[in-house]
Amino acid sequence: MSYLPILPEIVLTAAILFLTLVVVFYQGENRNGVMMTGTIFGLSVTLLTLAFVPPFAGYLFSGMLTLDGMAFFFRWLFPAVGLFVAFMAREFLEVKKAENPGEFYVILLLAILGMMLMASSGDLITIYLGLELTSISSYILAGYLREDPKSGEAAIKYFLMGALASGVLLFGMSLFYGLTGATNLVSISGILHQVGAPPLVLAAMVFLIIGLGFKVAAVPFHMWAPDAYEGAPTPVTAFFSVGPKAAAFAAIIRVFTDGLSSLVWEWSLAFAVLALITMTLGNLTALWQKNVKRMLAYSSIAHAGYIMVGLAAGTWQGTVAMLLYLLAYVFTNLGIFAVVTALGNREGKDELTDFTGLSQRSPYLAAALVVFFLSLIGIPFTAGFFGKFLLFGAAVQSGLVWLALVMAVNSAISVGYYYTVVRNMYLVAPKNKGALPVAGELKLVVTVALLVTLILGLFFEPVLGRLVAFTLPG
Repeated sequence: MSYLPILPEIVLTAAILFLTLVVVFYQGENRNGVMMTGTIFGLSVTLLTLAFVPPFAGYLFSGMLTLDGMAFFFRWLFPAVGLFVAFMAREFLEVKKAENPGEFYVILLLAILGMMLMASSGDLITIYLGLELTSISSYILAGYLREDPKSGEAAIKYFLMGALASGVLLFGMSLFYGLTGATNLVSISGILHQVGAPPLVLAAMVFLIIGLGFKVAAVPFHMWAPDAYEGAPTPVTAFFSVGPKAAAFAAIIRVFTDGLSSLVWEWSLAFAVLALITMTLGNLTALWQKNVKRMLAYSSIAHAGYIMVGLAAGTWQGTVAMLLYLLAYVFTNLGIFAVVTALGNREGKDELTDFTGLSQRSPYLAAALVVFFLSLIGIPFTAGFFGKFLLFGAAVQSGLVWLALVMAVNSAISVGYYYTVVRNMYLVAPKNKGALPVAGELKLVVTVALLVTLILGLFFEPVLGRLVAFTLPG
């Protein structure tokens, strides 16, 4: 068997092992810079290998891995997320004087490896292994600032809630194995087409929805998100908001569209209800927040609700809409958190009032933040608009007009809390005078995220065409 189709994962694993040796044996003063450079090099090579991996659509390791267009999409997206977070972390770790900063990058790469495994999984076992590798790494990253009580609190809450959710998910998986005698998603799908939907199968499905719903911070399984986002280091919060969330959605698509396709009516209805309450509670609660990271946590919860509209549609068009919206959301949110990181590195705070007068202190960051917010709201000619447009269309085509209308109303509600930040930046005098110094890495992250957000909005059709080609059934 050729290992060439999984060359990106092999390269990333080699980078993790090499950087681990650097952490152990290199004691130079510039360990943070060396580790960041090694991380960027490893992730860049991982991305380059995707260009040389031959076209392959099929299964590896007896169906444990599924390599198709969707897997390729996420295998490209996750290392790109890692590059952004690595750039964001360098100055932050120096400002916070983090102990052993080199370990941060190793743990980050381990999380990305787990995310890539989740996206390529064709079996419940590999999905769970990838999820746990990502989750355990995330718990450590949340509490990375050992001297910060908020960081420790974030890690403990995330770990306790995450352990409970993992147990619920594993129980659901064990039920499916007991009922079908299989863990492979294709085998489970074939058996369920024969046996239908007895009560135990529906119960197992509910456990899977609960376990994976926690990972995407869907209401009412979202309790961990606000505290974890607020207390974690800001680059880690950026990672939480896009990386593990996107990986969990990849796993949800695998499990429900590949393994539970015969139960589409049951789970699509469940996700429709979850989408409604998730986007509504997320947006309404975000209106009352004073801390920007906590506000963005509830915003992230609301966007999980938007993405679940594609699942509720239960169609291939809904899946394509989810992928495009995830692409837009990932780069938009990374850009927002790069601005928050730049301000936090200088001010040491993350309150909404800290954004007062930012348009005078850093006109470029303020303007970029406005564009990112417009994309999250869904204003035309931004990436977020076309993502929401496709989700809206998928819902309408599936007869979920009521859910599409709820989505439109919630998008309007979200204007309220995004406008609070914009008002502070442009209409309130700055508390601190003088220009805001911004590290070159953070400027690069903001610029690339801004370009992607605008390019996806202006050149929507070619990107959609590529996604359709990737995910076309058969």
